[in-house]
Amino acid sequence: MALFAKRDDIKQVPWFSLTEWHDVYRQIYSNDVIEQTKAYEALLVWKARMPKLPVGVDCTLSILQVCLRDREWTSKIDSGELPMYCENDLSLMYSTTIMRFLNHFCNIGHTKQTSLFQIAKQLKIPEWIVILRHQTAHGYELPSIGVLRIAINILLHWLHDEYWAAEARAVEKCYMEEANILEEEKEETKEVQAFTDLIELWTAVSLYIDAGYKLVSNLPEVQLREILQDLRAYMLSQYSGKTSDNDENEYISIHGKTIKIDKEYNLRAAQTLLLSEISMHLAENKSLITIHKKSDIICNVLLKNEAFLPNSDVVQIFQQKGRKNIDLKKKILPPGMLRFWKDIIFLLHNKKILDVLMFKLLNIVNQEQESKGKRTLATLWISSIVYSFIQLDLTQKISRTMEYKPTKDSTKPAAKSALSQHLKELVHYSHPYLRNVLWLDISSTIPHFLIDINFLSKLLLHVNEFSARLIEPILKFVSPRINVQARKHLSNLLKIYTFQKYNDEDSNNDIDERKIFTVEDFDVSSTRNKVKIYKKERTTKKKTADLLTDQIIRNLHWKPASDTLLSYQWVECPIGLLPWQMDSLKSLEPLKLNPSKHSVSILDSQIIAGIINRKSLKMQSRIKWENVLRKKRRTTRQERKRDKSIADVIMNRALEIAKKTDTM
Repeated sequence: MALFAKRDDIKQVPWFSLTEWHDVYRQIYSNDVIEQTKAYEALLVWKARMPKLPVGVDCTLSILQVCLRDREWTSKIDSGELPMYCENDLSLMYSTTIMRFLNHFCNIGHTKQTSLFQIAKQLKIPEWIVILRHQTAHGYELPSIGVLRIAINILLHWLHDEYWAAEARAVEKCYMEEANILEEEKEETKEVQAFTDLIELWTAVSLYIDAGYKLVSNLPEVQLREILQDLRAYMLSQYSGKTSDNDENEYISIHGKTIKIDKEYNLRAAQTLLLSEISMHLAENKSLITIHKKSDIICNVLLKNEAFLPNSDVVQIFQQKGRKNIDLKKKILPPGMLRFWKDIIFLLHNKKILDVLMFKLLNIVNQEQESKGKRTLATLWISSIVYSFIQLDLTQKISRTMEYKPTKDSTKPAAKSALSQHLKELVHYSHPYLRNVLWLDISSTIPHFLIDINFLSKLLLHVNEFSARLIEPILKFVSPRINVQARKHLSNLLKIYTFQKYNDEDSNNDIDERKIFTVEDFDVSSTRNKVKIYKKERTTKKKTADLLTDQIIRNLHWKPASDTLLSYQWVECPIGLLPWQMDSLKSLEPLKLNPSKHSVSILDSQIIAGIINRKSLKMQSRIKWENVLRKKRRTTRQERKRDKSIADVIMNRALEIAKKTDTM
């Protein structure tokens, strides 16, 4: 608010919407008795909703009250319907309003402990109004009614310039800033949507490949075929280094990597093109999205993907043929699922995003409101990735040993691919349990937090039923090293603490063994008696409620609801929203300064309270409020949900086809 001492936080306001606020603002300065009466009634409603109104609103309410009372009584006093001493009552009401006005504004901002004359000078209030206030507070005689009317109209004018108009301009500025933010978010949302679609299209193509489809032209989804053909044409037109061989196959070169596109355009080539496009999105520096945001985006997209954290039906797609069930209590994910996602995992690892994904998965594991199946899969994902880093650590140790080991002949060092294959064979021979984990690039690094003993300590201090399976691989290469016996004891302790030993004995037993059953649980008669008691209690409550209610209207100010309101679907109505109210945040239109219906006279005897010259109203404050108020502004933005895109539909269709293929 323009006259608030603080602006650094969200505030509770008495008006229902900005539309309501603007309507009251328009009515106050309409110079019309009926409109101003409506505004006064609305301000009284605001006062009932929130007794401590903003200073500008509270002062406007007091001024409107005395102005409307004056215009109602003056004609009656002149005609003799009211006695003459009622004019003295009006003077007293005016004096009280002026005193309350100045008392309000002497307690805002830096004006505390300052004389009223200094406050008036700082706030551009005429000095003679302060003198008028002193006369009414300490004098023996009240000022004349004409002078008081002039003072009230000046203060009403002042409130327009310093509160109502200033607030309207602030709202307009806020809308402009919000519009700019929304425009930026819209551009950002487009880029996020494009990136999300790429991930989902890649997932759909991979699902079709697993289902046995080979060529793009054989896909049953027409939209997917068209999208992949457009992608091929785009990539061929954008990237140089295109050549053709005798079979008329085409090649494109992206970041030093040559991709072959067969004449018949198979799905493997389309999958590679999509992966290249995803990689380029992550590598772009001119994007509106920062690197940190990109990491969050791709991880969030993966976590929402139905094939990354799938339900039990989708998990069967990644099983070995012939197996219809999957034991989620293994140490790693099914090999088919790891092979399906290996290219994305390798890409995240190369872009230094894999550790972000692990922390997000860990957050899912620690959320009790998530389903047990989802938390189990998140645990298996973390465990599978950690085992891959264990394999990487062993591989690098063997590689360093081979590098410094003297050789008999002086042959050239083996190629990188041959060396990697040789190291892979050595590691899998020594550690057979690592055969099904992902093989990471031997030149990559291991995230530091996996080796940090402090990270392990935090996991141990916040254990749950999934912690034993999660912590076991981390114990293998945390620094300083923990011996085998200590690791075994710690793992057993975790299983006992989280009741995992009993669950591991029978993986197919879904009954909660901690439940103690008694005879009463199987007593049918006892259950029936409880149902009867419950029905009896409901009948008694209903009769009591009927006795407490009747159809007598005790307050004559209340009116029965109309048929329209009685038939209104109140269940569909938002809380606090009445049928005739608007909750849309429409932009405020500027106040139209139409000619006044009343002639504004400069003679004191013809001054009408609450009627001011609208031509002299200003839409800009004359006060430097930054010298009066301390303002801190903080903008907040809400996340907006994206609509379901074509890529979502395509991926869901691919999942359905992959399920059917798996069951055949």
